[in-house]
Amino acid sequence: MTFKSHLESRGERCPKCDSRAIKTSDTPKKIRTDTVHVAMFCATCGARWRNIYTLSKSEEL
Repeated sequence: MTFKSHLESRGERCPKCDSRAIKTSDTPKKIRTDTVHVAMFCATCGARWRNIYTLSKSEEL
């Protein structure tokens, strides 16, 4: 698997081994007003990476 396929899976699979056993490894960090960085890891293979989320929409609850 690659980071491209990780994105195509909507972040639900490890970019290294394709496992669904992925977890956050730290509290999300707000980098700018419109992006949040989340450190991730795979419980299956031990890979580590960072998901970056960008605010694109909000709606009332």
